[in-house]
Amino acid sequence: MENKASFLNNILLIINLILIWYFFRGKNLKIHEQTQNKLNFTIQPKWYRFVGVFIGQVGIIYLFAIFVIIPVTQLNCDRVAQNLETSSIEQKPLTVICQLKEFDFVDRQKSQKQIDGLIGTSLEKQTKTDKEGKIRYEYQVQLLTNKESIPFRRIAYSDYSSEEAEFIILKIKNFLAQPLEKTLVVKQDDTIILYGAIGITLFWFLLGLLIIAAGSFINCNFDKESNSFTFSRYRWFGILGKAVFLYSLNEIVDIKVESSDSSEGGMVHRVSLMLASGETVPLSGCYSSGFEEKQEIVKMIKSFLAAN
Repeated sequence: MENKASFLNNILLIINLILIWYFFRGKNLKIHEQTQNKLNFTIQPKWYRFVGVFIGQVGIIYLFAIFVIIPVTQLNCDRVAQNLETSSIEQKPLTVICQLKEFDFVDRQKSQKQIDGLIGTSLEKQTKTDKEGKIRYEYQVQLLTNKESIPFRRIAYSDYSSEEAEFIILKIKNFLAQPLEKTLVVKQDDTIILYGAIGITLFWFLLGLLIIAAGSFINCNFDKESNSFTFSRYRWFGILGKAVFLYSLNEIVDIKVESSDSSEGGMVHRVSLMLASGETVPLSGCYSSGFEEKQEIVKMIKSFLAAN
């Protein structure tokens, strides 16, 4: 278990290092086409992506828990003859030998213990105190032999699942009480916990995706052949439609980085196109940090428009 937890920690560390690199070094700009006659690029919401992926990590933790941490316990019992010296007429006494196995949800065996001479089972009640000082009870199915008492599984049963524990005890007792029964298979797979973990995993993945999708994507398409500039802004990956604006390249008289004071101190910036009509077309819905990157966008557009 420690090795698996260490593996999860390493995965999360790698993801966070990539996120930190992306936050400080990654670019908002994605260029789709850049030729002499066409320039097409998208300004992407880096901050929303960062937060969305960061929150989505919680889903990775729950996904790991589903397939690795949450156990499936199975008890296989057989009645076998004891190797005792008896006369050929006498029937050899039978003993119950069990294999207590634990799997994960992808059916990989995690542990196995042999139980020789199972003679009974009992329900052990344990008292726990939570952080608020409230008393709660947990239950554990104990498998009994003449030498030891073995817990049926690592995870105790709560008050809500105590009936499951009692049902398992009943199955084992019925098997022990019926000598003609040769085999017994008891399986505890915690299906409710599985469904709950899957639901929580999907919730965090969906939340991260919604945060990413809520960011504003801005696409700019400059086309000298049609002498047009198409400016579109959309959220939710364009599923709910786009706001599209069309201008002539001849209308553009200047491109510059506009700056403003931030309420948190410092300066924030945005790229804007100045039209002959006096209208200002900002390429982003709001001001943000990153002057150098915005200056690169201005230089790229000016170089494209100036090229013959």
